[in-house]
Amino acid sequence: MGQPAEQGMVRLRRVGGNGAVPGGNGRHCMGGLPRRILTAVELTRIAAGFGAVCDIWFVTVLGWIGWKGAGAALDPETLLVPLAGAFMVAIGLFGYGSVLNDLLDLRHDRAFSPERPLPAGQVRITQALVGLVGLFIIAVLGAMLLGQDSVLLTLVVAAALMFYNAAGRFIPAVGVVTVGLVYAVHMLIPDLHLPLLLAVWLIMSHVMILAVLVHLLEDKRPRISLRGVGGIVAGWACWSAVILAVRPARGMPLWPQEYSSVQLLWPCGAMLLMAALGWWKIRTAGTGQRASERLKRYGAAWHAVYAAAWFAALGLWSAALAFFVMGLIGFTVMTVVREVSGLGPGRLEYR
Repeated sequence: MGQPAEQGMVRLRRVGGNGAVPGGNGRHCMGGLPRRILTAVELTRIAAGFGAVCDIWFVTVLGWIGWKGAGAALDPETLLVPLAGAFMVAIGLFGYGSVLNDLLDLRHDRAFSPERPLPAGQVRITQALVGLVGLFIIAVLGAMLLGQDSVLLTLVVAAALMFYNAAGRFIPAVGVVTVGLVYAVHMLIPDLHLPLLLAVWLIMSHVMILAVLVHLLEDKRPRISLRGVGGIVAGWACWSAVILAVRPARGMPLWPQEYSSVQLLWPCGAMLLMAALGWWKIRTAGTGQRASERLKRYGAAWHAVYAAAWFAALGLWSAALAFFVMGLIGFTVMTVVREVSGLGPGRLEYR
């Protein structure tokens, strides 16, 4: 996400023994298609959209298997169309939000992030606008493969992303709550009547906590005031109550009665493990910027871990293993893209 202008910001880079900036021009050493791909990845932040793909695929697979399908084998052919549609929605919406953010932050980035694709001239504004519209169309087309309700929710998420980038992010409390709701509604796109709303609540909480930590670690402006903290907590509590009250209000349980409550130890364990990992990464990062980058990368990969934990809790071991492996692959890909595109630890930013 783009950042509000900050006074007194100084950006320095670590220089190697030969006077070169490690990772500073790795992308510029490439030509042709590889360079264009890396520029597109950086502009749309597609690598970081891995968490969004995990969320929407989790709901897609869960809805397709059904609650009673614990012993059933997955049929790739019958899952192909909904998985493809869900992928198009996730990548389309995430890329749409990222490009919109860069377009609205162009003036700021020219002063404080000149290496970004738009201010660096690697992508023209007209090309970015075409990409913005194209990504939105991809998301809508993907939603059409999932159903009418999915199209409506996709439009709602797109509108929420526009609100966040145009206004919401400049008020920390509003921005953090909006981001959490975007992920929650996005997760419901494949199945508006998802029975497992606990999973939606967990992702919303996870995203909001990470958003607060990233804001603090990167020392973003405006800073989160005491009143802002109260607004974030109030927003989280309000929407948590709404999400968790939907099924009980209809006389349905939050957790399927045919499964033991002990099985909830799987997602609870995933939560505690993420908390411990996040604490460790912050302590050993050295700088706030590096700690923030690590949290965003591990936090995105952890969406797959949560999905695997929920499937394990439901006894769907094949799906649990598939999502766990998907998390490992996604984390590896994000790390490789980060290094190859010159965004690795060789580039330091001091504020």
